[in-house]
Amino acid sequence: MYKRAGRELYPSQYATVETKGREVEIKSDKFRSEFQRDTHRILYSQSFRRLRHKTQVFYFPQNDHVSTRLDHVLFVASAARTVARCLGLNEDLAEAIGLAHDIGHAPFGHQGEGFLNDIIKKHSSLRKIIPSFSHELYGLRVVDKIAKRDREKPGLNLTWEVRDGIISHCGENFDICKLTPTKKNEKLENIKKQKKVGYPATMEGCIVRLIDKVAYCGKDLEDAIATDIIKTKQIPSQIKKQLGHVNGQIIGTILEDIISQSDGKDYIAISPEYGKLMHDLIEFNKQNIYHSPKSESYSKQAEKTLNLLFEDLLEVISDTKRFKKFSTDDNTPKVYKIFKEYCNEYCKKRAGIYSNNDPNELIVFDFIAGMTDTFAVRSFEELFVPKATV
Repeated sequence: MYKRAGRELYPSQYATVETKGREVEIKSDKFRSEFQRDTHRILYSQSFRRLRHKTQVFYFPQNDHVSTRLDHVLFVASAARTVARCLGLNEDLAEAIGLAHDIGHAPFGHQGEGFLNDIIKKHSSLRKIIPSFSHELYGLRVVDKIAKRDREKPGLNLTWEVRDGIISHCGENFDICKLTPTKKNEKLENIKKQKKVGYPATMEGCIVRLIDKVAYCGKDLEDAIATDIIKTKQIPSQIKKQLGHVNGQIIGTILEDIISQSDGKDYIAISPEYGKLMHDLIEFNKQNIYHSPKSESYSKQAEKTLNLLFEDLLEVISDTKRFKKFSTDDNTPKVYKIFKEYCNEYCKKRAGIYSNNDPNELIVFDFIAGMTDTFAVRSFEELFVPKATV
């Protein structure tokens, strides 16, 4: 009654107009498309809001202009929507994938991802369920089972297309400058290894996969300059000449190229020339930013924080029989109280997240993987840093 027809909004023959559905079907909305509804489900979820305190590149930025993980997903969603509009594709789907694509990120950024992977290697009970940690596949677990809107049942019940976009958004290689959607017949939740995922199944997902890299490499450059990790004069002259020396120029140049290379096509592409420049910029960032002494200066401390939290919380949940034999008082660490609330809610039959057959290691892992950097550090200080007794 109030909604415009899909082909009116998304005129390209390659646009994704309808969804394959949700795990649990819901009544259609008078005003919003299914993908618009997903955008709102993502935005209002606690897991999305926690991205504001998760590392993009630098731990705990005190400069308000340095990016967090939340800033990054907003940049990606905005740019993806622009490209989708210019190509006549589904802007709402592109935006929803862009907002949710990093929802599975660990505390402490990509370094934290490696630390969680090491924890999995130490516990066979975890490896059977999560063979290795990748924020893409774990993001699917988050939106399917863990993420929740306030006081609602866990799980966002997103459309198949958004879920596919989440697990297939990564691909660092610019040797291949053309992304063609692939058909997936397997249930997404049955994919356990990232190398089995392949390209996104929609044009809109391909947009997000390509723009993810465009959005982070230019902004990471700006953040590194703002924090004196690099100087503008260090940026390779060819990149400054052809892409630009500020983030806005870099994004604008690349988006224009993507649109011109993809217009009217059944794939999303970047020209080989600009693909090579993007590759060179990412390599420059890796050498001078991501692996700089400043970026990695507290890596060991972050690793110990996650490992010690895991060991301590595993001991608590095991000793208390999942908090059935646990009482609190004013001296009880706050992290224990919050973890108890998590267990009480997610182990209920109504929630359907954890059964009695699931190992305690999985519950602890999910709880820690969802932590923000700040909450992880506060919890560590609360549990392991001595306090004054008199």
